Order: sequence, then C-alpha cells, then structure tokens
Amino acid sequence: MLRDLGTDAVRAMQRGYAPGRSGEILLVPKPWNVVAQWIDGLRKPEDTRTTHAAPWDYLMRVPIMLHGPGHIREGVRSERPVDVADLPATFAELMEFDFESPDGSALEEALLPRGQRNGPPKLIVLVVYDGGGWNLLEEWPGAWPNQRRLAAEGATYLNATVGSSPPVTAPVHTTIGTGAYPRVHRMAKNTGRLPDGSIGDSFYERADPQLIEAETIADAWGRVNGHRPWVGMLGYESWHLGMLGKGARAEGGARDAAVLWDRDARVFWTNREVYSLPSYLPDRAALDRRIREMTDADGRWMGTSMEHVTYIPGTPAFVDHQGEALLRMLEREPLGTQPPTSLLFVELKASDTAGHLWNMVSDEMEAVLRTQDRLLGAIVRTLDAKVGSSNYVLAVTADHGQSPRPDTVGGVRIDRFRLQDHVNERFGAPVLETAHPDDVFVDHDVLEGVGSTLTDLARFIADLRARDVDPDRVDLPPLPARIAEEKVFAAVLPGAYVQRLSEAEIAGLGPGRYREGDLTSSVPRYARLLSE
Repeated sequence: MLRDLGTDAVRAMQRGYAPGRSGEILLVPKPWNVVAQWIDGLRKPEDTRTTHAAPWDYLMRVPIMLHGPGHIREGVRSERPVDVADLPATFAELMEFDFESPDGSALEEALLPRGQRNGPPKLIVLVVYDGGGWNLLEEWPGAWPNQRRLAAEGATYLNATVGSSPPVTAPVHTTIGTGAYPRVHRMAKNTGRLPDGSIGDSFYERADPQLIEAETIADAWGRVNGHRPWVGMLGYESWHLGMLGKGARAEGGARDAAVLWDRDARVFWTNREVYSLPSYLPDRAALDRRIREMTDADGRWMGTSMEHVTYIPGTPAFVDHQGEALLRMLEREPLGTQPPTSLLFVELKASDTAGHLWNMVSDEMEAVLRTQDRLLGAIVRTLDAKVGSSNYVLAVTADHGQSPRPDTVGGVRIDRFRLQDHVNERFGAPVLETAHPDDVFVDHDVLEGVGSTLTDLARFIADLRARDVDPDRVDLPPLPARIAEEKVFAAVLPGAYVQRLSEAEIAGLGPGRYREGDLTSSVPRYARLLSE
C-alpha cells in the first residue's frame, strides 16, 4: 500500500499525523473517491456534496503569490517545490525578524535583496482563499483577473502545496501561522481527539486556541515588540485562528483582534476572553439588505432559497458583507501607521462553502469567485491609499483545492456512517468510535476485547468494496455491478506505523501508482493559466 501511494503522499501524511489528536487509522480513498456523509441519502445522481481530505494533487496544490513593490521582485515564476509552511519565515525575513520556523524557510526567489528593499514593510497582509487551490482557478480561469494581475506584478510559486495531509482547514491554517506541520503544532484535525479522550472540535467550539503547541509568527512578533504592532485577523470560524495565534492564551500574549462569524445569529463575534472584536463591523441588517438585493422576489438566489442560514456563507452577498468588515478594519485600525510592521490575516470562506453546497463546477461557485476577486482588487486599492503601494506586502494563497462530483470523474462516494456500521458489524462490537473523511477513531479497549488489532482493522477496511459503503440511494438505481465490486481505498494504514517511517524509507517508495500522488513535479499548465 505504501508503495502505491508513493513518496510525496506518504511524506505529507506523516507530516500531518499527530498521535493523540489524529485518528488511529488513516484512510486514503482512491483518487476522485470521496468519503463524506449523506444523512438523507442520495436523492439525485448529481448530488454535489464532497470533501477534500486526501493527499492527492488536486487537493494539495495551491498558489502562493507575493506582491509588494519595493519588497517583492516583479515577474518571478518559481517552480521550486515549496509549501505554505514557508510563509512565516518569508514574513520574518521581510520584517528582519529572527523567527524560528520549524518546517519552513523563506521564499528567497520572491524577495528583493535587503539592501534594495524599502526597509521592513509597514504592513503585511495575507489573504487565504478557503478552497481556492489551483484546480478551482483552472475551473474558472476568467473569474480572477485581479489575482492574475497581482501574480504578474509580483512573484508566484507554481509548485506549491499545503505541505501536509489531510488538506483541511484547521491544520493548514495553523501551519500558515506557525511554519510547522501538524506533527509539530498538533492541530491535526478540525475535529479530533481531545486531551480527555473525547472527540470534539479542536477549538472547543468556542474559539479557544489552547491546543496549539507551536508559536505563530504573530504571537512571537507581538511578544518581542511589547505588543506595539497591530496584529489581527478576519475569518469565518475557530478553525482559522491558527494563522493568527493564541491571543491572550499565549505566554505574554494580548487580545489581538479576531473577527469570526456566528452563522446562526448572522453576526460577527469572537471569544472576548482571548481576542478583541472591533465595534464598527456591519450588522445583521446590512447582511439582510445584501441578501434582498441578491435574491429574486421569492427570496432565491440561482434557485436556492436563502431562508436557511446554511446557504448564506456561500454567496456573493456574504463575500460583500465580510468584505465590508475587512475594508472597515483596513480604514479604521492603525495598520501600517507606525513601526513595527502590522500583520493582518484574512480568510475568505465563501469559495469553500459554495464548493460544499453546490460543487466547484457550479455557476454559484463562479459567481462567488468573481466576487472574491473584486474584493481582492478593493483590498489593493485601499492599501495603496492608506500606506502607499511600496510600503506593504500582500500574500495570497489557499488552504486546499476542491473535489468535483465523483461520478463525473470516475470516482465513487464512500458513506462514512456506512463504513463505521459495516466495520462494527463485522467485528461484533463498536470498535470504531467514529469515521472521518481521512481517518477513523478506534476504541482500543473494545478492539482488544474482541481479540483484534489495529492491523486487523486496517486490513478489513482496505478490502471494502463500493457496494459496502455506497450511500443509501433514494429512488435511484444501484451501482453498476462492475463499480460495486471495486475496492474504494488506495491505502488504509495505522497512523503509528506511518509515524515511525524513516525519511529514507519514505524516499525509497518512489513515485507511486497514482499520478495524483505526485506533489513535487512542476505543472506547466499553471504558468499558462496565468498568461490567459
């Protein structure tokens, strides 16, 4: 199984595994297969729900773009393999700050020599397109002219990845903030094993960052400068806090600004014990106005009713609402007004939400991506006016790519609840506590009680066929017989086994069986995409 995956995929999995936080057995569905949940069953062949938790190139490859006259070289296109762990070290070099980045190094090709720079920048802004990997940009090449212009005017890394697997929100954003992989910072999951042994939200569902075990560059920068620099973030949910830091929970920390979104109440919020929340943010009435302007007379946008709060964060109205909050922060906070360098971290959620709701190939996604791109243009104009075009650096990246509908690309759906039920039935006891898209959590006492091991469990799961884990098909025909008998996983491995592999053993695996497992070869079509 290891040799099937190849060096790059296994290395990413090892970097992403944190014992005691990750599930005990790691799942790698075959390329284009999707592990998710369909609680109400499949009601139509074109069901759009997917996930993005496997170490395959279409989920792992993301752009890294740096823009900043006076600091960043113009027209650089690097094909060197890099990843988002390199961003904190790059920011540290720009700020002339000695920051220990456990797994990253500065993106030197992008930077002007120190003697040619306009001093440390007054402000560094990082914008993360949630779900905005290269495969989304390829799907909608005409929807991001401002991002393409920034790439032309600055430096772009064409061979960048998120660095570790699974490519999901909390671990990758924490890598972006710390320069460490999850095996070091230990925020390996959105929802994972907690210190008390339970399985729950890694931020305790209340924006509590106490489980982050590596220092972010923002926390370090504030600490060594007596919290004189302005530091803050605008995001969507707790899982994005890892790119900012622990706020008041950090040693010698402060209540940095952290703007999050309460989906049910439709208002901005934060954990005020740890972070601060600006008072001037747009209110619910402003969002309601935007929704009315976006929808038709029946309250629908592109055929979907906006009555349910689930859909709102995946719309252009939400992009504009979040964008208004961001622009107010840029205008009203003292960013870049005095040294040391200010740091602002931004996460744009709608591109991810639209992908989960309507899929990456939908018209809804194109509309959202265009709206986010317009916001990116507004960010640049606001920064130019406030601090001057040669006094800031803007970085743009993403935390993962997206999965197309599996039935359109030769994949199958794997229902995580059917997987869990099938395993527990086979072993005659609830040996699995729960199954996630990238791993399963095991009750060791129950497993030992039935006289089985993690290896036994992994082997059984690895042999599952599509018919065993296919979602319930409401009013739909069954899977074709040929597909129903196919194995659905490329590999199923105990996490501890992957953790113990030496670098020599991983390097010796070679390219692997699946071309989607190549995460280091250059991709010429990305350069062509920037030239369209």
